[in-house]
Amino acid sequence: MSPRSTHRARQVAAVHLLEVTATAVVLVAVGQAIGGHLEGFVLSPGWYWAMGIGGVVAAMAAGVAMGMSGRHARAEEAALHPRVLDVFYRRSLSAPPAPDEGGRVVTLAGDNAERVSEYRQVFYPDMIAALATPVLACLGILIGLDWLTGLVLLAMCPLIPALITGFLKLFRKRSAQSRQERARLSAAYLDAISNLVLIRMLGAGQRVEDDLRQRGEANRATIMRLLAGNQVVIIIVDGLFSLLFIVMSSGMAMTRWRDGHITATSAITIVLLSVLLLEPLHQVAAFFYIGMGGKASQKALGRWFDEAPQAPASHGSTSSTGEGSGAMTLRDVTVGYGDSEILHGVDLVIAGGSRTAIVGRSGAGKSTLLGVMTGTLPPRSGQVVVDGLDAEIAGPGAIRGASASVNQRTWLFAGTIADNLAVANPHATAEQMWDALRRADVADEVASMPRGLDSDVGEQGCLVSGGQAQRISLARAFLSGRKILLLDEPTSHVDMDSERRIIDAISRIGDDTTVVMVTHRRRLLELARDVYRVTDGTLVPLSADEVAREDTERAERQDRA
Repeated sequence: MSPRSTHRARQVAAVHLLEVTATAVVLVAVGQAIGGHLEGFVLSPGWYWAMGIGGVVAAMAAGVAMGMSGRHARAEEAALHPRVLDVFYRRSLSAPPAPDEGGRVVTLAGDNAERVSEYRQVFYPDMIAALATPVLACLGILIGLDWLTGLVLLAMCPLIPALITGFLKLFRKRSAQSRQERARLSAAYLDAISNLVLIRMLGAGQRVEDDLRQRGEANRATIMRLLAGNQVVIIIVDGLFSLLFIVMSSGMAMTRWRDGHITATSAITIVLLSVLLLEPLHQVAAFFYIGMGGKASQKALGRWFDEAPQAPASHGSTSSTGEGSGAMTLRDVTVGYGDSEILHGVDLVIAGGSRTAIVGRSGAGKSTLLGVMTGTLPPRSGQVVVDGLDAEIAGPGAIRGASASVNQRTWLFAGTIADNLAVANPHATAEQMWDALRRADVADEVASMPRGLDSDVGEQGCLVSGGQAQRISLARAFLSGRKILLLDEPTSHVDMDSERRIIDAISRIGDDTTVVMVTHRRRLLELARDVYRVTDGTLVPLSADEVAREDTERAERQDRA
């Protein structure tokens, strides 16, 4: 799945094989010791050293393999999460998500990612060791102890992968049913959580609860059927194959010793080494459930990645507007939702380093226009060029990376102030963060907090005021270092003091940054060099006199109200 997945699995498998090799050395040494006691020869001290060192190495290798597989599984899962979400985002840009798309994404990024990580980093390395160990043990018996016994046991080794493959095919349908029920249950829970308020308003709580209970029971039933199949695997592998290998290896060893073809020491060593033929099979049986679920999850994730829209070949495509200048150009842009057309035929040229304000009544399409500029809303037609990047050529990801945004209601993630600032620049130093906070006029308030940058903002910023959250968001935009700053009513939900501080911070922005503001605030409009009004789905430039007249009329309406 991830680029390093196979490499990590091979590392764990190599450690497992080291454990097996050390265990084989111990078993051979024990066989020599028992044989020496029975046949009356003195055992060399080297065998005792081999027994002790082999035991230590085997124990250490087992612990290392367990720790490595756990760490690698978590790393694999962490690498899959952003890939799943990236595909979802690209798909949602190219077409509206299907009704059940959210539930599918939750299942893929949650249950499927966890299962495929366990499969790739726990089951798969054990599988490699399970297939290699019997072959190596039989070769050791064939070469070093008895060629006939080793040859017979080696001929039986292909039965192991054949048995495992057969079980996978036998229980594939049960695994698929279990996966489908988990996906349905996840989608139902996500839908219920997303619509809690509506469910309560409609009095549908009991019906939704009953539906979730039925889906949960269906999911439990499919899991139980799958686990029952896993128990069948354990009984057959642990019972049939263990008995078969033990009886065959022991019987042939005793027969060959009785006929005088091998010594008692060799016969005892063969019986002891037969343990190596069994332990990997026990591991495969114990983790077979992980293997079935993981293989199915791997296929589901593979289909998800294969269905993803192609990423742009290059994010560096430029146009003649001046790469890296902070300029923006919209030519004949049309935007709509479903059958509704919000903007049509919009033409706009914003020079690098300029200050531009966009006004208009509520619902006219101002935020929609900003969505086009940020690359989060693809237009139906027309050309969008941002900071020298053509959106159609470079792709929405490149356009999103060209600007920083501050919205009406900022979003702060649960964590510290430093965590929220690092979203814009993961490599920023503490001094750079403080500088951004000073530019946003909130550094003094953060410094007065008990833990400074490490102060917790709470869920959705509940531990800081709305004005502080908005200025932290502004500082985050400054920290990104991008040349375009897009502001969507940045002072509409803050107190008067925070509004003054935010406006002052914006007024101090240098000419190396392009600022586009959606606002009705007079002081913000005074900062703008160009003002446009969105009306009837089009963009109309306003002169200074028109802006002043509209501002006066607005003030008079507020006074009358």
